[in-house]
Amino acid sequence: MNAAGRWLTRQPATLGLALLATLMAPPLRHALEARMSMHMLLQFPAIALAGGLIAGAVSPAWRARLQACNAHGIAGLVFVALVLALAMVPRLLDLALVDLRVGTIKWVALLLCGAALRLSWKAAGMVVQGFFLGNTLPMMAIAGWLYETAPVRLCNAYRLDEQQWLGQSLNWAAACIAAVWFAHAGWRMTRMPVDDVPSPVLLEQAGTAAPLSRRSRL
Repeated sequence: MNAAGRWLTRQPATLGLALLATLMAPPLRHALEARMSMHMLLQFPAIALAGGLIAGAVSPAWRARLQACNAHGIAGLVFVALVLALAMVPRLLDLALVDLRVGTIKWVALLLCGAALRLSWKAAGMVVQGFFLGNTLPMMAIAGWLYETAPVRLCNAYRLDEQQWLGQSLNWAAACIAAVWFAHAGWRMTRMPVDDVPSPVLLEQAGTAAPLSRRSRL
């Protein structure tokens, strides 16, 4: 890779490191963690985005090694689904605010989640992507329903009205992600090449040629 290619590769990684440093700055970190919806719907995706940008600096050789154990992006997306499931557990959300060990694991896990998503999404293809979203989005919607309808606070650090707002937001987020993916999948299917699909004329010619060949043998 020439110098220009290396520079273009490092640009997203540099942006990701800058985003990560900004998110870790105490004023912004405390502001994002002060509200339940901002903690889960802004800070979590921002950390994952930083991880995805940093993953852009992975060399082609390392990408090939990672793909050897991440066929069709399955292993990476399974890891992402596991991290997202744990991130929505109320007890862990509380501990991430008061326990340094849990907070550190949260940051590392979300960074790796963003990196795994970037390195696995295109390799997964529409079928694996649909299976991943078909499991993750209903899980998000169920968590949102529980947050919204629970009569008591599930997180000690946040008020009940914040919890209910987060539940509604998770439901809307799951619906929007599903709509965007279905629209994109439909657009991709309309642009798929049709050269391999036999036309009706060819099928008719094949059907008439078969009896002729049998008569010629007779």
